[in-house]
Parts: sequence; structure tokens; C-alpha cells
Amino acid sequence: MWPTLKTGSRGANTLTAQHLLAARGHRLTADGVFGQKTAQAVRDSQKKNRLAVDGVVGPETWHRIVAGTTTPAIPTSGRDVRLDHRLALQQLAAAGIKAPVGRTSLSGVRARTIQGVIALKKASRCTITGGTESGHSNGVYSHAKGYKLDLRTRDEGRCVTNWIKTTQRKGKPRGNDPRWHGTLNGISAEYVYETPRNGGIHWDITFK
Repeated sequence: MWPTLKTGSRGANTLTAQHLLAARGHRLTADGVFGQKTAQAVRDSQKKNRLAVDGVVGPETWHRIVAGTTTPAIPTSGRDVRLDHRLALQQLAAAGIKAPVGRTSLSGVRARTIQGVIALKKASRCTITGGTESGHSNGVYSHAKGYKLDLRTRDEGRCVTNWIKTTQRKGKPRGNDPRWHGTLNGISAEYVYETPRNGGIHWDITFK
């Protein structure tokens, strides 16, 4: 069951809550530590949404405030929190990441995936444009399931390419496409340099 967060909580789940609260306009430093500022942001959101004001992130607060949905289902882990398109864009914009262009939707992207690409931007110091695209297959760790982002390789993408190839661990290729592995703030990342026959070379990145 999704853990209840309160003052003193630490770790990836707290980081998820902080990132999503920040994307909703709260002035927070996402450091994975549930301190007084985080508690106050939770109380402010609870009051605005007419919930019991206790500064604790329980099931209703997760879904009514943080995840931006009224679905009653409780996720089983931090990897299960999925965002709508608008909230995902807000979170990326707050981190200085350009909105993806083209046939792209971030609907259903996992909070952990968004955290991963934000961590990639900070680690690489590159300008990043990317997102989940419509029309992908529905595999276990797929775009459709919210685990993947595609990043462009032209223009600012050269910076990302150089960073991946010089800092990450090279692994066995996926088919004919080269592959690298790494970890970003505790989030596992698999980078595949995809070279489709019809063009559109890009990085296909899976965050777990």
C-alpha cells in the first residue's frame, strides 16, 4: 500500500510528493525530506481542496491533491503514480525542461519517469526536449505504460548524446541499436540509441 507521508518521512516517495506539489505552485525544494515547508504545502493544499487539514499525505491527499485525480485506487509503489498531461508539463516546466513537440502526449506518464528526466537534465546540464508519444506499443515497460521518454538527438540533443556515451555504462545492444545503462538519483535508466529505417534517430530512455 502507498505509504503515508508526514513530517520526518524521507526517500523517493517524499521526493515524488515534493515534485508534484512544486508543480502545482508550491515553493518547495525537492530534497526527499518531509520538513516543515513540505508539511505547510500539504496543509495549504488540503485546505484549498476542502480536505481534513493535518499536513499528512494519506490516500485521499495523494489522489485529490498530489496526483491530480479522484480515482480511489491506491498505488502499490512510487512507480505506480501516473500523471495527466497538464501536470506532467507543469513539472517539466518547473525544472526548466522544454515542452515536447509533435505527436506527443504525457498522459499517464509515471512520476518516477518525470523525476528521471529531470535528474538527467541536472546531471548532464543539457537542454532537454522530449516526451511520451502516441502510437507506441503497449509492452510491460513501454511508453504506453508511462516508463519511457524519447529525447531528440539533433541540436541540443548532441549534448545528451555526448553525456550518455561518456558517463554511462555501455551494455549489449537491443537488436541493432546501441544501449547504455545508469542510475539517476536512485532511478534506473536504460538508454537505447534508436535508428529507425524511416529516419527520426532519437534516444529511447526507460526509467524504472
